[in-house]
Amino acid sequence: MLSLLDQRLEEARLHDQAEDFARQEKILKLISTELTRNTTRVVEMAVKTEVQNSVLPSLENVARTEVKAAIQEHLGVGLSDALNRVRTVWLLMD
Repeated sequence: MLSLLDQRLEEARLHDQAEDFARQEKILKLISTELTRNTTRVVEMAVKTEVQNSVLPSLENVARTEVKAAIQEHLGVGLSDALNRVRTVWLLMD
């Protein structure tokens, strides 16, 4: 009789142990999910801040410099051509 009682107690203990393990596993999965979510949020914010504070201003400076140089070159060629035409007209008028 004791062995049947011992067997039932052992089965109950194993059952409780399995339930505890399942609860712990569920809690660990929830913690892992939350940590992943929080880490992702922190990394996204860090990347966004870095892009806004460093990358975008650098790109803006490069773009501004390139556009300025292109406009100056284009205007310089246009002005040079216009001045040459005016000179030609003046020379023809003399």
